[in-house]
Amino acid sequence: ALALQRYKKVVDMFSYIDNYKEENKEKAKDLKKTCQLNKAACYLKIKEYFEAKKACDEVLKLESQNVKAMYRRAQAQFGLKNFLDCIADCKKVVELDPKNRDARTLVKQAQEGQKEEDKKSKGLFASMCKALGKGPIPPPGKTKPIYDDGDDDDEDMKDGDAEQKDDKEVVTTEEKQKERAEEEGNDRAAGA
Repeated sequence: ALALQRYKKVVDMFSYIDNYKEENKEKAKDLKKTCQLNKAACYLKIKEYFEAKKACDEVLKLESQNVKAMYRRAQAQFGLKNFLDCIADCKKVVELDPKNRDARTLVKQAQEGQKEEDKKSKGLFASMCKALGKGPIPPPGKTKPIYDDGDDDDEDMKDGDAEQKDDKEVVTTEEKQKERAEEEGNDRAAGA
């Protein structure tokens, strides 16, 4: 924890290097980068994975091909259970440093972790989907609209417009009006 505080102070001290001479700017950037990497290592030790990832991201902004920063970020991703991101970072590390055994080992661990997460998700979704289809399913066309504005939507259609009925039959507005008139006539006759 003490080392982490010291690294933070050094990073803060070298955050503003505009006033430095040119030859000292590079040294300051390198020292800041080293402190960020050491900060990341400290955060990994105390299992502060999000902070470790942030420290690595800072280094990778300055030097996108930094193997140590990429590997430490992969470790942080693994700790955060972001297995796919961990695998992607490890693959980049192996591309840059083919002999890096630690990255190869971490890839295998991340792949196993992802398999476990996939199994958990599969079980969760399977139990969620079990309930689907158990309730009564109304026949097509028999469901009521969720919101009825009181306006008969059929009146919005102009003469000659067609509407799909029962998935096969096409009915024009004129035919629909005839059907409605017949139904009203039947209702009046039944009521009399």
